[in-house]
Amino acid sequence: MSGKGAENEKSQAVQTCPYLDTIDRTALDFDFEPACSQSLSTSPNIYACLVCGAFFKGRGKQTPAYLHSVNENHSVFLHLTRGTFHCLPDDYEIVDPSLDDIQKAFRPIYSEKDIQDLDNRKDLGRDLFGRRYLPGFVGLNNLNKTDCINATLQALAHVKKLRDFFLRCGDGVEFELILHVASSASSKKRKRKRNGSLSSKPKDTKKKVVVIDPTSFSHLAKCFGDMIRKMWNDKRFKSTVDPHMLVQAISVASNKRYSIGKQIEAGEFIAWLLHQLHHGVGGTKKAGSSIIHQLFQGSVEITTRQRKLVDENVAEEEDDRLGSDNEDDITKKVEAAKKEMEMNTNAIEENVSNSQFLQLTLDIPEKPLFKDDNGGLVIPQEPLPTLLKKFDGVSFNDVLGAPQAQQRRYRLTQLPNYLILCLSRFKKNSFNNEKNPTIVPFPITNFDLTHYVMDSQKKREP
Repeated sequence: MSGKGAENEKSQAVQTCPYLDTIDRTALDFDFEPACSQSLSTSPNIYACLVCGAFFKGRGKQTPAYLHSVNENHSVFLHLTRGTFHCLPDDYEIVDPSLDDIQKAFRPIYSEKDIQDLDNRKDLGRDLFGRRYLPGFVGLNNLNKTDCINATLQALAHVKKLRDFFLRCGDGVEFELILHVASSASSKKRKRKRNGSLSSKPKDTKKKVVVIDPTSFSHLAKCFGDMIRKMWNDKRFKSTVDPHMLVQAISVASNKRYSIGKQIEAGEFIAWLLHQLHHGVGGTKKAGSSIIHQLFQGSVEITTRQRKLVDENVAEEEDDRLGSDNEDDITKKVEAAKKEMEMNTNAIEENVSNSQFLQLTLDIPEKPLFKDDNGGLVIPQEPLPTLLKKFDGVSFNDVLGAPQAQQRRYRLTQLPNYLILCLSRFKKNSFNNEKNPTIVPFPITNFDLTHYVMDSQKKREP
């Protein structure tokens, strides 16, 4: 009896279909948005025809998928939300092990062992056309001026901890993650005392176990996770990835600020994308409340120096006599107060505040106006340590566009696990965006930033 029961369960678990030999795997492409090719509907009930690769809505009678199966004699379909296979117009679910390769190409799922062995793998993947590719180092199609988006995705896809986080989210199962969350939600400004100490201590962090639910992610975070899993998949049917779904999600989330056909700046885009991913995976205003802050967030101390404003409203003595000489005395008092404020060194006040950052923006010197002997522009070179002097904690830099003349000094108090440096090359003028062609050599080895980080308990004056 037990043997017959096992055979019955096995027969019920496998539901074959006589039309499986009509599947054309070379026509399948799951990188595009699941929308009906006839009604353009994006409802959850979208099916992909595994014979021609087109997307249709529904599987009931008089639906586009049902009519397509009857008119074109295409019978095998894939539900693009649940990942189940169906036969139309007979309307039954197909369970067959020969469809596992389509399932892995459509929605790859990584186990803990697969994620741990990902960096040690040396074998290459092979697509349906015989082309070999290295998982994680696949090309992204350019959808008309989306090269900056592709470059940003390639960089973020190789951040190990960020990659492992989104690979674990592929099966939609909840898991626990340990984060170092700040005890306070925001940093307040602190004034420096005369002895150089600060009026309050920096924020403390504490370990917190957070339950991650991939089903609660925002649409942008889900599309970003799908893109990461596709780039590291070794069972793909083609050796390139089309970022169409992610670009569409970016366009909607940014209100078409970053969309197809618009050339954007990579430094501005990566700052926006990290902020959206932080909130998309459940991050809050507290520092370190998401995997994004855990990896890319650092802290910097900003010292703002400016002159105290002179109060010209000097108290006038009451004098009801017309033509009194008291006005001359008041004018002399105001002028004397101005001179005293200018001569007094204590007239300059300093405000100290702590701020978090996801990337550091480095200012490049202006390009030279003169040409060389051959009539071409001189392209200067600036080493990276020269640009990093902005954060040495000693020099003050002028703030442009401030209502009052200000100078700021930056001190790095904590470096993130992964530091993003943005070179500010573009400057807007009245006509177009002008690019600074200065060459900045980047040292690959022996790049030490320890002398740029200041201990929060040991402050030094310049």
